[in-house]
Amino acid sequence: MKTTIEHFIRDKEVALIGASQNKKKWGNMLFRELKKKGYTVYPVNRNATEIEGVKCYSTVGALPPEVKNAIIVLPPEITEQIVKEFVPSGIERVWMHKGAGGKGAPSKTAIEFCRANGIEVVYDLCPLMFLPPVGMHKVHLWLKRLVGRMPEALK
Repeated sequence: MKTTIEHFIRDKEVALIGASQNKKKWGNMLFRELKKKGYTVYPVNRNATEIEGVKCYSTVGALPPEVKNAIIVLPPEITEQIVKEFVPSGIERVWMHKGAGGKGAPSKTAIEFCRANGIEVVYDLCPLMFLPPVGMHKVHLWLKRLVGRMPEALK
């Protein structure tokens, strides 16, 4: 998982699946933070044509072929459906977001599907804990380690 995180840090193009037009939703906050950190973000939302002035894609299959990284900020039952779109799309890596509270995007079924299909996966973590500059999110990472809530692959 560490190598996959390094790819996300280095590669500056990412699809954000579950991007939102609502500035109060995590899918919009993360979109804006990724842009501030120098990423080219391809928002994916079936119900929007643009987010923050950026063209929005209705499906994973509609993304440009050069997009190899995706972050999912949707409930786990939707994540399980979305990951099936990765195989024909060329997505090579997925980050199933999980913040400080709630279920987040990961599910055991989605993680196993990705692994079985050669898609690298990061789960149970927020990407902002790793994308420089980390700031306050570094504290969240420290707390996860402190209370033993790090994914097995990073222990």
